[in-house]
Amino acid sequence: MNIQAKPWVRPAQPRGLEGWLESLRDLLVIPPELRDEWVERDAALDMLQCGPEILDELLRGGLPHGGTPGAERFDRFDLVNLALYSGSGNSVPEKTMRYALRWMHADPQTLFRPRRWDYSVTLSPPAADARTDPERMDWNLATPHPELSGGWTESLSIGPGASLGEKDVTARASSGLEVSGVLVTSGERREIRSERLREIVTSFGPDRFRWGRMPEELQWRKDDVLSQGYAPCISVCLELAERCREAGFEARTRRGWIMGMLDLAHSWLEVVDEDGLVKNVDPAFVILADHHAESPHPAIAEAFTGSLLNRLLPTEHHADEPVNGYRRDGLFAHPRHQTNIQLAAEQPAPRESAGAGNGSGS
Repeated sequence: MNIQAKPWVRPAQPRGLEGWLESLRDLLVIPPELRDEWVERDAALDMLQCGPEILDELLRGGLPHGGTPGAERFDRFDLVNLALYSGSGNSVPEKTMRYALRWMHADPQTLFRPRRWDYSVTLSPPAADARTDPERMDWNLATPHPELSGGWTESLSIGPGASLGEKDVTARASSGLEVSGVLVTSGERREIRSERLREIVTSFGPDRFRWGRMPEELQWRKDDVLSQGYAPCISVCLELAERCREAGFEARTRRGWIMGMLDLAHSWLEVVDEDGLVKNVDPAFVILADHHAESPHPAIAEAFTGSLLNRLLPTEHHADEPVNGYRRDGLFAHPRHQTNIQLAAEQPAPRESAGAGNGSGS
């Protein structure tokens, strides 16, 4: 695989214009058919916190944009990825990431305890579809299954007219779909036993790859993304699942949410080790810990390579299946979504009967 992006090391001190230009040189540009250049210049400056002079230098250096001089428009993903690897230390994406990853400072043992969460997701149509005939709008939201990693569901409420299925909550409505409840996630310390399996799943380390934000549709093109040195969760998990199967290991990708960290949809790998147990592998977390977490715990990367984690809420979806969507006249589209997952005030005690299963990874 021809990797174009250079390894990145977080600088000890802000690098100024040099850091921004280096990040631009290695930027994974969102392709034209997936670009959405709606971020205006003033909003871009607020996000980057680089000042107009540096932004103008970036424009001269080839930062993709639309609009006219002085009234440029940018793709949000371009701006986020540019900022994350600028080394400025002051941009909104850098500050947000440091805050979101603060849980990686703690002893990994905290990732295996039961955690109770208040969970709610609201899906709504984009403004252009707000008045569409409800008989032509079908909604789906992946059903949460915390029991897959040793947790349990304490309550789950769905909106009027919705149906709860094993894979999805579905509804036909014009206003969207609402799901809320109280969920308990848990985890279990597990280690990869097979040397061959460990060799495969650790091949996408932070010394060779970067994490980045991009549309899901681009992540599905794993070869295009990985060849540029970026390893977002969907792309890297699809690739690793293929490699594991080719080596004779039973494997699947899993889709769900990261709990309490920007409430992001996420993907990881599940693979059956030589001891017959399913091991969860999260190479994206390994990269995030190395590149964007300040003072991560020295054992955190090992926890991401085999263990079940209470920071992940599984569903029955695979990595290349969106966790939510709606269909108008049979055509899929991404809805507006508001996801709110907060740690509950009262936390559960460990429950012996809620141990994680060791079923097949197929």
